[in-house]
Amino acid sequence: MRRHLVSLAVTIFIVTAASSASAHHSHPFFYDQCKSITLEGRVESVVFKDPHSIIVLKTDDGTAYTVDWAGLRGLTRDGVLDSAKEALVFGARVVVTGNPLRDLAEIQVHFSDIKSVNPNTVDPRSIRGVGNPFSWALSPTPRTPPNCDSK
Repeated sequence: MRRHLVSLAVTIFIVTAASSASAHHSHPFFYDQCKSITLEGRVESVVFKDPHSIIVLKTDDGTAYTVDWAGLRGLTRDGVLDSAKEALVFGARVVVTGNPLRDLAEIQVHFSDIKSVNPNTVDPRSIRGVGNPFSWALSPTPRTPPNCDSK
């Protein structure tokens, strides 16, 4: 019986890890890693949750952007959750640099069931406060760079 439970637990872990890996690996299909944008504006709202935290940032021209950030567990693990909660409050001025969302047609090539997207969505590479010491950035990781020659 114990061996059966261990086997079941291992199976559940593998399926869960595989689905997480699949979701993570689909990321380049959603965000254009060959383009980078930098936005400066004020925080409208922040929701810290898993699998992704969401920051709504309004630029000076009134455009609202959704910043699709790291999840609650990752921010906690990296030790930035408390400082992020202090710094990223309504009205705080921040600068976000990241990769923009691909257009719907590009995403539908891989995910035909997706019918609409918010074109003002950004995958952040860095976030920093303006007038406060908050700063967060992805650590450089060795990976195969995307092929951006055709862009």
